[in-house]
Amino acid sequence: MRVVVTSPFAGEAFTRVLKGVEVAVAPVLKLMPVKVEGEAVASAVSNSDLVVFVSGRAAYRLREEGIRLDLAGKIVATAEGRKGAVMVKNAFGVEPQLVADSAEELARLIESCRVATVFHHGERAEELMKRLSSLCSRAYEFFTYRAVPDDEALRALPPGEVYVFFSALAAELVAARRRDVLERAVIIAAGPAVKAALEKHGLNAAVPPSGRIGEVALFVKRLVEELGNSLGQIG
Repeated sequence: MRVVVTSPFAGEAFTRVLKGVEVAVAPVLKLMPVKVEGEAVASAVSNSDLVVFVSGRAAYRLREEGIRLDLAGKIVATAEGRKGAVMVKNAFGVEPQLVADSAEELARLIESCRVATVFHHGERAEELMKRLSSLCSRAYEFFTYRAVPDDEALRALPPGEVYVFFSALAAELVAARRRDVLERAVIIAAGPAVKAALEKHGLNAAVPPSGRIGEVALFVKRLVEELGNSLGQIG
């Protein structure tokens, strides 16, 4: 049995959890660094009471650009779990008060906001921005990376019994351009936004209770065991 994971950051966890199962890591997006305007960032952050790093890598990218942020007195948040929190602290010396394992989960944690600054990583966190639009008088947005299709990786996508998506953009891309690899696969969507992207193409997906990589891997492990038992009974 083969499990195909389209996130480059999930392969290690899936390989560790799914012992005896072939795990194919097949990222279909390339992350391209974006030039960030330091003065615009500093101005936005100074006016904000909430600062969100969707990924800890966004914080590192700002430091690479030589941008320093004064986050004292701000509510700082990340949607990349404890790993993201550590990266934000390493970059700017502040421990995030709001820590979630996905942008959707973070959206549920935010209860109030006057002005927000959000640093996206690769693609726009749509559910999070909907929430902030309803709470905040203004939300500044900056991209530290842009996600673009990897055409070669798309052409080389292998078949698999299970396909796992952590990104709505990746799911949309594969559904539109390589639907053939999904038609006989069990599809896992790490979050409602990913599921919605697949549903637009008429594809159903199971959604784990948590979008955290380790939790999704455990969810897939249980699924693989069930599939194995079903095949054994048929045989």
